[in-house]
Amino acid sequence: MAFRFQPSDETVESAVRRIACAELDAALAAIRAAERPPGRVVHEVRRRCKALRGLIRLVRPAFPSFAAENAALRDIARQLAGVRDGAVLADTLARLAGSDGAAIASLRTALPPDHADEATARAALDRCVAPLLAARVRAASWAVNADGWDALAAGFTRTIKAARRAMKTFEATADAEAGHEWRKQAKYHWQHMRLLRGVAEDEAGKRAKRVVRLCDLLGERHDLDLLLETLASSRARGDEAEAMMRLVARAHRRIEALDMQAITLGKRLFGGKSRGIADKWAIRWRRWVDSPGSA
Repeated sequence: MAFRFQPSDETVESAVRRIACAELDAALAAIRAAERPPGRVVHEVRRRCKALRGLIRLVRPAFPSFAAENAALRDIARQLAGVRDGAVLADTLARLAGSDGAAIASLRTALPPDHADEATARAALDRCVAPLLAARVRAASWAVNADGWDALAAGFTRTIKAARRAMKTFEATADAEAGHEWRKQAKYHWQHMRLLRGVAEDEAGKRAKRVVRLCDLLGERHDLDLLLETLASSRARGDEAEAMMRLVARAHRRIEALDMQAITLGKRLFGGKSRGIADKWAIRWRRWVDSPGSA
């Protein structure tokens, strides 16, 4: 089932239930697919949990169960958070070092293993089955206490405001945590564009692509921050210390470039008034609802 509102949805509530149940079913099916590498399944389950958190954020003020369901989905994803960290750090080191093989060889020992043991990953996935099943049962009867754009307007606007606020904090401080928060809010907004693709395909698609690019920039920045934090805690000596100094300098130059690109793009996306952006989507929604194909 598509991760988007469809003309066949009788109400926003029925759409939210349909989409949530489909995402949870897909996450459970991925875990049960024994032939798939556990690392890939971990990535898929976490991705679907994030999509669901974006979905319920869109209807947040009209969704009484938001706090409980958001916490449940967050806790499921957290059980899997550490499984892929080593691989991410290893990939970041390799990209940053480029052809500097000596740096990779000397600093690789400072990182955690680049992959979780398959048994460890599988055990983490197995622990997620019960809470996912429980969420699936609840999702089938979720209540949304509004309909039409009225159910979406406040959540849509709130997410844009949060993204703009995080962007301003990041621009003022270049703080890693602010960048992480900005990326998180931008990802929620991307989920909202995915949900609204059927409402205005071209507009949602173009904006979604820009948001994805922003998230990629901030994601690379976040990975570099994690790598620098990991290297800073290592006890490098001799050649290893020299290699680390080269990479740290390279990382800071790359971070500076990423920050400039992210802020420039972010202002295009979130520089306008939140109400103005939301009003445009309200018009598109009502036009979509009134179109013959939505009858």
